[in-house]
Amino acid sequence: MAVSRFLSFRSLVAVLFGALSGLAPAQVRVTTLLALSDEPGSNVLNVTLSALGIEDEESSELVGAVEATLEIDPVSGQFDAGEHEVTLDEGVITGSSIVGEVNENFSQSPVSDTGAGTGTVELSRIAIKGNTVTYGVMVDLPVQFCNPLQEGVDVRVSSTVHFEGVIEVPLDPYLGWAEIQGIPDAAFEGDHDGDGVPNGLLWALGYDADARPRLFVNDPLIPGQVDLILEHGPAGIRAPITVEGNFSQEGWTAVDPFLILGFENPIPVGEILPTVVLLSGDRNFIRLRVEKP
Repeated sequence: MAVSRFLSFRSLVAVLFGALSGLAPAQVRVTTLLALSDEPGSNVLNVTLSALGIEDEESSELVGAVEATLEIDPVSGQFDAGEHEVTLDEGVITGSSIVGEVNENFSQSPVSDTGAGTGTVELSRIAIKGNTVTYGVMVDLPVQFCNPLQEGVDVRVSSTVHFEGVIEVPLDPYLGWAEIQGIPDAAFEGDHDGDGVPNGLLWALGYDADARPRLFVNDPLIPGQVDLILEHGPAGIRAPITVEGNFSQEGWTAVDPFLILGFENPIPVGEILPTVVLLSGDRNFIRLRVEKP
C-alpha cells in the first residue's frame, strides 16, 4: 500500500472547551485559527488497508489548520471528540488486495467522520497588556474510524491530532466589549443610551451597544397562551443569563427550567437559538439577570 499526503484539514470549525486558569473568572467565547504542530513525531496518521483478512499499514503526516471556537470555562479542559467532524479531503491511497487493485483519490471523493474519545485543551498564559491576556493554546483531538472503499476493502485511520495557536482573552469580557463598542466608561448596571436595557444585559445577550432589542415577544401561534420569545443577538449568549419571576416584584426566584425551551436556566453561554419561556400563569413578572464578570 502507498499513502500520499493523506489527510488535510481545511476550514474545519470546531467548538472546544478549555480551562482558563487565573485571571478571567467568566466564561468567554473566542474564535482563532490553530495550526497543526510541527513537533517531531506529532500528527502522524496511521492508515490500515484491510481486504478479506489481509492488512497493510502505513503512516502519513497531517497537514492543514483548524478554525476553532473556544468556549473558555474556568473548570473545563476536556471535550467530546465525537462532536467534531474530520474530513479526508486530500491525498491518494493505492495498493493491491485479494479482491483487486485499490486506487482511491480523496480529493475527488472526500470521506468524513468524527473524532473519538475525549479531547483536551490546555492554555498557558504568555502575556498581559491592559485588559487583555494572551494565552498559548494546545489541543489534542483523537481520531479513529473505519470507512469502506469498495466491496471487501476498508480503510482504517487513527491518530491524535495536535493543534497549536494563541488567543487573546479580556480580563473582564464586559470591559473588552465596552471598549470595542466605544463606550469604555459605561457601567455594567448602567444604561448608556436610555433604552431601558442595562449595558451588562445587552452585552450578555450578544448585542452591540447601539442595538434596540425587544427582549420578550408573545408567541403568536398559540392563542390564549402567554409564551415569551427572547431573541438573542447575532453573537449568541456571552454570559449565563437567569430567567426569574415573581408575583409582586419582590422575592425574585429562578423560573423552573422545564418552563424554558431547552430546559436550561440559566441560559448557557453560546446559545444562538431563540429562548421560549412557557408561562403557565404562575408568574406576574419576568426579568433577566446576569452576573457581572
